[in-house]
Amino acid sequence: MSQLVEYVRMFGRFQRNARLYLINSALSGVSLGIILILYNLYLISLGYDTDFIGLVLFVATISAAITIFPAGLCIDRFGGKMVLIWASVAGAIAGVGQILFHQPVPLLASSIIAGVVGAFFVVINAPFLTANSAPAERPHLFSLNIVLLLATAVVGQLLGGVLPLWFRAISWLMAPLPPGLEWILVHQVEARSYQLPLLFAGIIALPSFIPLLLMSDDRPAYSAERASRQDTIPWRQQIGLLVQRIRLRTILVSPIFVLTLVQVLIGLGAGLLLPYLNVYFVYQLGVSSALFGLLDGGANMISALLSLIAPWLAIRIGKINTITLTRLISIPLLFTIGITPFLPLAAALFLFRRGAMNMSAGIFQVFSMEAVPREHRGLANSTYQASYQVAWAVSAPVGGLIIARVGYLPVFIGAAILYLLATVILWGCFRGREATLTEEAERQDMAE
Repeated sequence: MSQLVEYVRMFGRFQRNARLYLINSALSGVSLGIILILYNLYLISLGYDTDFIGLVLFVATISAAITIFPAGLCIDRFGGKMVLIWASVAGAIAGVGQILFHQPVPLLASSIIAGVVGAFFVVINAPFLTANSAPAERPHLFSLNIVLLLATAVVGQLLGGVLPLWFRAISWLMAPLPPGLEWILVHQVEARSYQLPLLFAGIIALPSFIPLLLMSDDRPAYSAERASRQDTIPWRQQIGLLVQRIRLRTILVSPIFVLTLVQVLIGLGAGLLLPYLNVYFVYQLGVSSALFGLLDGGANMISALLSLIAPWLAIRIGKINTITLTRLISIPLLFTIGITPFLPLAAALFLFRRGAMNMSAGIFQVFSMEAVPREHRGLANSTYQASYQVAWAVSAPVGGLIIARVGYLPVFIGAAILYLLATVILWGCFRGREATLTEEAERQDMAE
């Protein structure tokens, strides 16, 4: 309870833009939870297999990866507020397409747009919070952001689990639409029972625009001058300069290179398995969508509670040790979920596996920003996110194909091995360097 009280007090001391960003995360979390529970099940109910789900994930994540670096440049030029607003608008349009369209080509096209929009959100998160916070409050700020998103996602996951059952029981919602309007909703009862909650998720996400509009303008003062200079440089030369910057500043530059490698391994493991966990529990272990929504919501709630503890743990044993310990605990839990046919055991381990893996996510974000010079943080975060997205894009369709042809066990084993490699590399490279990197970051922020 004292931890919760301390977080409430710190929220009032955070900078205005940081507080509004946290409110936006909380308001959008419910919709995110519904979508995470139902979208893959919706595609399955339309008659698609896991290999098509893998293709949808591939085009979304590869388009996000391609957009990562241009997104970083847009954020530097236009500021976080403007990018967040327009990315939210574009994301809403893409989401409507993903829900209303049910033919392969339109689904893939809307997934590409969603991937592009997603790139802006993943790039802006860490630099925006870092720019709007002091060094001492960052572990709590980053962790609280994750906690709010997870806690509200729990509500969405619980709703996402039961709403299909409720809608399916209402006969007039499942009835054929009048002529001329039948294209709006799908005809299959099961598919429509998933489609309607997804549309509902879009509606309840609308209030999340309000805190974005209330943010103070954070467009860099030098952006207009810099833009006028860049306008005189041919676009091909600008791309060449960007590639040169990436090559010089990331390849073989230890902190960014190692953290990028860690992100690649985590992305490969996550893409291989995580998109199919809801399908695994519903169609392999036989749970209902409502029960899986309860399980997934419970897992997120435990993740949120553990994330509140992570800053306290990092103060006592260090950021790197905290990340290493929590991720190592999650790996045997993940492996056991994949090999046990006993549903109660799999469900119990599922509740805690995600919490153990994700409780230090905010600490990892803080360290990944503090490990690089201040002027390189935007580029570094773009590199981390691009690496993760590309790795996810590569492994997600592979996971879908393996499941469709062999089963789930190989993807559980592969994900566990990749997570273990990433954790060992992170600990081996940074266990003795954390204090030096953190002190250097604090000196740079104090000099700002």
